[in-house]
Amino acid sequence: MNGKLFYLSDENEYIFITHMALTPEIKDELQADMVERLGAPVAVISDCDSFEYISTQS
Repeated sequence: MNGKLFYLSDENEYIFITHMALTPEIKDELQADMVERLGAPVAVISDCDSFEYISTQS
């Protein structure tokens, strides 16, 4: 599945963003699988037309 996985070190959690439209069931299964594999909370955001990665590093 195409998407981007971001790690939020301050919160010890991940955000997975995909352009694909996912049914609620598939989204829940994907989220549960990622939580199990990564051992940390994961928020799955789907059907996202565009997004911009903003770095806070200088």
